[in-house]
Amino acid sequence: MIRLVGKQVVLGLIVVLSAITLTFALVRFSGDPTSLILPQDATVEQREALRHTLGLDQPVLMQYLRYLAGALHGDFGDSYFDGDSVTAIIMRQLPNTVELAGASLLVAVALAIPLGVLAAVWQGGVLDRAVQVISVIGASTPSFWMGLLLLQIFAVELEWFPTYGIGGLANLVLPATTLALYVFPRLARLTRSSMLDVLPAGFITAARAKGMPERRVIWRVLLRNGIVPVIALLALEIGALFGGAVLTETVFSWPGIGQLAITSIQRRDFPLVQGVVAYVAVIFSVITVLAEIAVRLVNPRLRHQ
Repeated sequence: MIRLVGKQVVLGLIVVLSAITLTFALVRFSGDPTSLILPQDATVEQREALRHTLGLDQPVLMQYLRYLAGALHGDFGDSYFDGDSVTAIIMRQLPNTVELAGASLLVAVALAIPLGVLAAVWQGGVLDRAVQVISVIGASTPSFWMGLLLLQIFAVELEWFPTYGIGGLANLVLPATTLALYVFPRLARLTRSSMLDVLPAGFITAARAKGMPERRVIWRVLLRNGIVPVIALLALEIGALFGGAVLTETVFSWPGIGQLAITSIQRRDFPLVQGVVAYVAVIFSVITVLAEIAVRLVNPRLRHQ
């Protein structure tokens, strides 16, 4: 177990470093931020002075090494526009994204796993067909379009929920539902297929032959042995939630790091873009390690692999 965790930590560090490096390179090709910071009538001397102040006149390799040195100490620099540190800005927005992603994941798991299990148990039935149809529709519908559709129906036409912004539970319902529908299809389909793989196993037949109640066979024996691939997928889906939050937060004007990333890219705020990517990469890596541990706790046969 310790060896496995160590291996996952190393892989996570490689992912974080790769994400930081790729983002650093891409934002440097996106244009000169001084054209947005300074007024249009700024002189060449003023632009060069600002580039020197921001360190953009140094060789790219030197900029990269300096950035890495600061990142190792948790210093991602200061925003070009907000006059505050990148870490402070992200920490103000990150709880909103965590709230949205957590609520979405909770809704998706609460619906997808039970429905996926029941669809497998009642294979070919009405529920099974309904789950497959909903999964196909959900997987083929862009999240931003779904968000706009929910806004039009439930916020504009019916006026049940607010159209934008953060606040109480009512503000959370539509964006969380949009993200949950983004995760639900893959989670439900994998749960169904995983349970179908386990259903013919001998230990399921043995449990029934011993007189174990069918409910216990399904929700204890079947689910415990078929949940391993689902847990692994959940780790990936959490990363997908942060990616999907970029569009969802924009549609619903939800002040999270997704909307922050879009704004930063538009303004070419290099340090803030790089900081957002670094934080998301770290979160994804930590979740991956926790998922590996959870898989082995659920299935003891995998603990020594």
